[in-house]
Amino acid sequence: MKFSTVGSFTLLFCASVLGSPIIQHRSAAPGVVHFPIEARTPPKERLARRFRKRDSNSTVTMTLNNDINNGAYLTNITVGTPGQSLRVQVDTGSSDLWVQSSSNPVCQVSQDFCATTKTFEDNDSSSFMATSADFTITYADGSFARGEYVKDTLGFGGIAVDGFQFGLATNSTSNLGVFGIGFDTNEVASTTYENLPDRLVSEGFIGVKAYSLWLNDIDSSTGNVLFGGLDLGKFTGELVTVEMLPTVATIYSQFLLSLTDITYGSGSSNSTILSSSDGDTAINVVLDSGTTYGVLPESIVAGIAEAIGSAQYSSDYSLYLLDCSLQDSTATVNLTFNGAATLAVGLNQLVVPIEYNSQGNTLCALGVQASSSFTSDALQSATYLLGDAFLRSGYIVYDLDNKQISLAQAVFNSATTDIVVLNSTGVTGQSGKGSSGTSSAFRLRGPGLWVVLGVALLAGVSVL
Repeated sequence: MKFSTVGSFTLLFCASVLGSPIIQHRSAAPGVVHFPIEARTPPKERLARRFRKRDSNSTVTMTLNNDINNGAYLTNITVGTPGQSLRVQVDTGSSDLWVQSSSNPVCQVSQDFCATTKTFEDNDSSSFMATSADFTITYADGSFARGEYVKDTLGFGGIAVDGFQFGLATNSTSNLGVFGIGFDTNEVASTTYENLPDRLVSEGFIGVKAYSLWLNDIDSSTGNVLFGGLDLGKFTGELVTVEMLPTVATIYSQFLLSLTDITYGSGSSNSTILSSSDGDTAINVVLDSGTTYGVLPESIVAGIAEAIGSAQYSSDYSLYLLDCSLQDSTATVNLTFNGAATLAVGLNQLVVPIEYNSQGNTLCALGVQASSSFTSDALQSATYLLGDAFLRSGYIVYDLDNKQISLAQAVFNSATTDIVVLNSTGVTGQSGKGSSGTSSAFRLRGPGLWVVLGVALLAGVSVL
């Protein structure tokens, strides 16, 4: 996680894990790995995260814990032998795991600063292996993590991966480590190595480099990442598959799509904000769970605010302020990707409280920022981001092997589980069976509670 200051308002997202990952035992053949998520209560501040840079029969689940106090999605892992428990932010927008060294000065600021996320003591691990490679990740706002690449046993979700490479930060500006699960081409290492999706396949835990993300409702405490499969019980309608765009030439390093159309719907009225059929230029966006808000062109953000009607821009916050009653709105911001897949994002998922008193929310804002609000040239010129505020409404399958993204409307708080293991053909017309929940476009919220759901989420602003 990294920090970024927007105007005079510092938007901060950290996270802590409230529960242990769901344990799924490994079968003889590769399959699915499951990562669950859990949430807490909301913080006063919010951060529009960083830009970074860079056939089987089972699955693996990673449980995500939604730490509302810090606005990030965390997961519990163990590192070393015996395993040392750590909490890290799960991030689809980066590709390296890095954790805090016990010698990192940032964790010595106060006794409690790293108490919830924990630190790693390499001298206490019998399986620790040093390398000669430096680890450095720097973000556009100047925040960073530095140290060296090391190897040790990684455990989560009831599985163990020996000799897993990760960064051990001996100096950083944050107390929270990050678990990047993107393309290995986005690693900060000078030589590409097998990151988590790679190792899960090579170790036979799953059969393909693909996983699904379910962040759940803004007011919910848990979600998950399901490696190697998808859960039909967590979405409704049919998954629509679109092709990713290469980041540079033929290289894929980000989960990049073309955002071709945006409309705003409220009751019987419909406003067009972006229309490729009308000659508007599509914009490239990264679907990044490591970003809390969205970061879009100023004209798009202003168009959404104008369609809402009551939004007022605040230069103090560099955000559009909204009446908190819109947390119960049934309006939607409808996003169409590659001219084919449409996701209805409930406005109630985009209205975030930024100030509180004993009676509840006193000030709310629209969870999307204009890229021009950042002082960093690197951030202003980078590809735009759709973070947790938008991704919560979707059930999203990231297929790294086939370079495809599949999207459907998420079902919040679904009590149904029906896991399908993915194979090399990818997602082929799967239809959701979600029940006992609420369609993501129409979830009503109670006052005074805001939960940012995400998988690795938050951070600051990093340079592509």
